[in-house]
Amino acid sequence: MEQSEKLGKIDVTCNERQIKVVDKCGGIPRKRAMDEIFCFGHDPGDLAGKLGAYGVGMKRALFKIGNKFDIVSRTEKEGFEVSLTLADWAKEKDWLVPIKFIDGASSEKQAGTSITITELHEEVALRIKEGGVPKNILNDAATTYPYFLNQCVKLRIDDTDVVPKTIVLGEKDGVVAAARENLSYDGVRVHLAATIAPGLRTQEEAGWNILCNGRAVVRANQDDLTGWGQDLASFQPKYRSFVGLASFESDEPLSLPWTTTKRDINRESAVFIHTRNLMVTMSKPILTFLNRQYPSGPAAEVGDIREAVDGVKPVSFRDIASKPTSGFSYTPPKKKEKKTDWVRFQAPITSLDKIRRHLRRPSMSASDVGRYTLDHFVKTECGTD
Repeated sequence: MEQSEKLGKIDVTCNERQIKVVDKCGGIPRKRAMDEIFCFGHDPGDLAGKLGAYGVGMKRALFKIGNKFDIVSRTEKEGFEVSLTLADWAKEKDWLVPIKFIDGASSEKQAGTSITITELHEEVALRIKEGGVPKNILNDAATTYPYFLNQCVKLRIDDTDVVPKTIVLGEKDGVVAAARENLSYDGVRVHLAATIAPGLRTQEEAGWNILCNGRAVVRANQDDLTGWGQDLASFQPKYRSFVGLASFESDEPLSLPWTTTKRDINRESAVFIHTRNLMVTMSKPILTFLNRQYPSGPAAEVGDIREAVDGVKPVSFRDIASKPTSGFSYTPPKKKEKKTDWVRFQAPITSLDKIRRHLRRPSMSASDVGRYTLDHFVKTECGTD
């Protein structure tokens, strides 16, 4: 079976009446639904490896989208369903989510979950009518989960497959090597890479990217969060080939430096402060290298550097992070020994004509005259050395 056939599948459909999410990813066990999914807050003893930490993500999303939602989930052995109207439920005192047990799926292949949201809030329905919601979901998923999509799960939005917008790093064997660092702080493992990106780049793609447990929390940052305009030069178009990636991983998601929205970084986080200093240090040699693309130095060096930038090839973050710690390096290509050079000078026409008459070749060009006289001198005066 091919890898793509083994992946879980999620389908999202949107219209003005409802938003529906259906997956075939094995379903949610009843115990987890009761103890975690439909509880507010979290159990600090059971967060290992999760993308969430605050226990409000799914419920907050549902409440913001519509007034009514229906959830049906089946594992191979058991299932449950939830039907809730927000306006009525909010009037209750205990805020318990009603869970009804149902039979499991007919097979492991059919196990999964469906979420249907109806009675959409007016602003949501209007945005769907304008076409903005599907496009936003598609773009957000592609940029936020580049290391999950098509590796762990396949996602489809209104019959359009979501293609991950990967963070592409580059190296060139023997010429350009990425900077890489690894550290561990307070239970958080950090892997860093900074280098030149391959291919034609736009300024919008450049900068530092920050992941927390594989989720892209910050993409292409070019402001003081990662040192630009403060500890580094302000970001400029000539740095559009720069790309950096900082990956924070922890079995305890609350230790990660993300905010509650998981779309920004907590600048006061101790692990981020330590990491940011390293990010700045790693960035500086790359910016110096990119500055050298512009004609302030020898033309030959400028050409070599531009050729190196254009010649880097894609390399995975995993491959870079697995190597020993090292700074960014550029090794100029070895200069080829020149075999020829130009000889240019002005000569009196009368002298050229004398040589033409002596050789009895009146139509001989000036360059041929020069070449003939040089060869003659070498043969007659320089010997065999």
